[in-house]
Amino acid sequence: MTTQLTIQEAIFTLSNVNKEIERLNRRLFSNFTGPIRVDGVKITQGHKAEENEADLQLQQELIQDASHLRQAINQANQDNQVEGQTISYQLEWLRHTRNLLEHLQQLLESQSTRVENGVGVVEYGVYNEALVNETIKTLTQKANALSAKIDLFNAQTTLSVELIHDN
Repeated sequence: MTTQLTIQEAIFTLSNVNKEIERLNRRLFSNFTGPIRVDGVKITQGHKAEENEADLQLQQELIQDASHLRQAINQANQDNQVEGQTISYQLEWLRHTRNLLEHLQQLLESQSTRVENGVGVVEYGVYNEALVNETIKTLTQKANALSAKIDLFNAQTTLSVELIHDN
């Protein structure tokens, strides 16, 4: 069935579908294996086999739904722009910028003082703390503003997605 979702709803739905796929993956060993013979005599587990078939069918359908959702989201991110760049470009920029911000913050927190044999008390720290602080401030503001614009776009833009399940 074709479903209309905002990009924001599609992202949320994809997250839930992926969680359900992972839950089913974790259940494989507990639901697909168990006693099949006792003292060489086969034990009938017909209901388990039927449950296994239903679980596999559900999992395959959820994988299709996840794939359709991901494709629709990726297409929208490639076809639309925020601040003169595709959303795909901006999301990649945000991912790397947030990673840089995390590392810069760790630099500031890594300052230490040690007593070194034959040297004395040595303080370790960032060479240009003002530059690091200014970079953190500037990039944080830019990343937050860009994220807000992307979030607004995602909340206002609708996709058509072919889904098997009404997630």
